[in-house]
Amino acid sequence: MTPLVTLVGGCGPQAEQSATSLSSSDKVEAIASTLQACSYDGAPVKASASSLDGRAPNDCALAVRRIMEFTGLPANFVVVSGPVDNAAAVILLDDKRVPRRVIAFNPQFMSEATKAVGGSKWGPISVMAHEIAHHLSGHTIVPGGSRPEIELEADKFSGFVLQKMGAPLNDATRMILTVGSAHGSPTHPDKQSRAEAIRQGWEESCRQNGGAKCDTGQAAAGPPAKPGTIARAQTVARAPTLPAPGSVPFKYGHFVNDETGKLDPARVKAMEARLFSLAKDVGVEVSFLVVDDLKGLSAQDYAWAMMRQLRVGKLDVGNGAVVVVAPRQRQAAVAFGPGLAKEAEFSDPQAQLLQWVDAAWKYCDDADGCGGWTDNLFNIFNLTLSNAANTKWTIQYPSLGNLLSHYEKINAERLATRRTFNPATDQPLGNLIRISGKITDLSPPTGMGQVNSRLIGGTLGYTAVSMKTQDGYDVILYVSPRLAGLMPGGALRQGTTYTAVGRLQRAGDNDRQASALWLFSYDPL
Repeated sequence: MTPLVTLVGGCGPQAEQSATSLSSSDKVEAIASTLQACSYDGAPVKASASSLDGRAPNDCALAVRRIMEFTGLPANFVVVSGPVDNAAAVILLDDKRVPRRVIAFNPQFMSEATKAVGGSKWGPISVMAHEIAHHLSGHTIVPGGSRPEIELEADKFSGFVLQKMGAPLNDATRMILTVGSAHGSPTHPDKQSRAEAIRQGWEESCRQNGGAKCDTGQAAAGPPAKPGTIARAQTVARAPTLPAPGSVPFKYGHFVNDETGKLDPARVKAMEARLFSLAKDVGVEVSFLVVDDLKGLSAQDYAWAMMRQLRVGKLDVGNGAVVVVAPRQRQAAVAFGPGLAKEAEFSDPQAQLLQWVDAAWKYCDDADGCGGWTDNLFNIFNLTLSNAANTKWTIQYPSLGNLLSHYEKINAERLATRRTFNPATDQPLGNLIRISGKITDLSPPTGMGQVNSRLIGGTLGYTAVSMKTQDGYDVILYVSPRLAGLMPGGALRQGTTYTAVGRLQRAGDNDRQASALWLFSYDPL
């Protein structure tokens, strides 16, 4: 059969609308010189970006919407049709040259994918769920393909969601075993490894639903879960269990997980709705885990393990947080993604959480539960959530040169017209930007125009590295201590070329001082 492909993007209420904003070659073009694409089976994606402009086929749009109902998460992509082999996910520039996530379908995708697996309806659904996972997780797809680590994450998510929808395990793995490669590649693992990741996700979902025969995989355990219950309708959800060492991370749909069963259900439901809206409106995700058992870890290590395992927030911009409270062990901690950490760096939530445990738990741990103390727990994060809601989380510029050129024109116009400075339009600092370049020094010098010594160390423990971008700029990257543990590619390596995302901290002049970014994510090229 023809390759099944997905070009990395996002999905939402716009799924059925005509993609008029993506309809002409001057409004839609691939980032860099090629499509940034992730194909399901590893085959190269061949499509003109300007041709991805049609209304999504109704059956595809409905299937995507159905899958999203079972994820418990808001969509962050649009769905269109175009001359791709079957299905494709891509990052495109919109009419303002802002990168957007898109899923494109061939009009015959559903029927062709169903035929490929002997008529099973789960064939196309498994492909869709896999590609949706890339978008929801905020995976970076670079020109030339994907990475094996993030492909396994998307496969595990596919198995997790298909079990929720009622698919037997053999149907969840059938598509990858049919079209996948027997041998791994630099972008995709072999099909047996991918089927194993799907199995892990399927069994985890089955156990979460209370299935008694999850290890057999013969059929989905009981009736499929009801759409929307994963994050919004459940008032007391099972807490996720800490994965075994080496387990594949994957995207997860819970916002509040109360293992103790003591939080007030109505108040939890209200907080779920607030957190869902925050994720839908700006992409920020915060998960609360109130647990009985830290599995032998400290609350801090547990929080970071769950941040990685559950892929809370969008990986590329680091806008997630995991709040862990273990009241019976009198421990609490918060893991902030590197992007969200900047919005919370002057708060001390751990101390406030422990104060809540000391004041509230003696009232919570009885037959009546926490009652109003539930709100006291959530209210600790009101300011952080408010700051996050008013922060830019869209990557606005595809290179440092692009950003600096834009603001040079803005500044020239302002001086020529003698208008006053407007921070909303004239301030380059704080913008999210993607850059690509080679790491030149893992311990660059401090001083004028170099590393600012006041920004390294301290309570957040930042270090600094230097990069020479592909468009010729010197850049200092400020790196949070836990960032490497979240990245599929591991720690930064000197001499290696990366694509990276960060928030502009300093706009240099490339002669006397380097530009600088707070680094949020990176992927080797």
